[in-house]
Amino acid sequence: MMSEMEEITPEVIFSKLQAERKTGELLPLPVDFYEQIDKEIENLKNNPSMESKQYLENFTKLVKQLKEKRTQKVLIYLAYNKQLPQPIPKSEEDLFKKIKAIMNEETKAVQAKRIKINLDIPEIITPEGNKIGPFSKDQIIEIDDNKEIEYILQNKIGELV
Repeated sequence: MMSEMEEITPEVIFSKLQAERKTGELLPLPVDFYEQIDKEIENLKNNPSMESKQYLENFTKLVKQLKEKRTQKVLIYLAYNKQLPQPIPKSEEDLFKKIKAIMNEETKAVQAKRIKINLDIPEIITPEGNKIGPFSKDQIIEIDDNKEIEYILQNKIGELV
């Protein structure tokens, strides 16, 4: 069920911005919404009259506000692990997927690793300024900080078990 696309005007953008401000939900928009806006901006740029210059400024300002509001909501949806409404502009869908992938990488990466210490070591300070140790030879420790794990492995202080 594809409805006829309404003309993209500052009034349309303004009403969409008002609607976004009134709700915590991300409102559905056509997948190619921002592409349509870009075409409209190109059309306006090719019209050199003074009125259209002011019109273009207002139009781009409203589009920017709408994008900012919607980006905030995309981030909130991510924070609460909510599904995005459909349809949604492709750029917002892409942003959502990229950040979700990064968040998934972070949670995978932060699982604690068990490390067996190879030698007796006094307390040391890592390049990040964190204190680790003291450790004794053959001690098994669990660390969930990737930088500390890397430091211990690279400096042959310990090995994964």
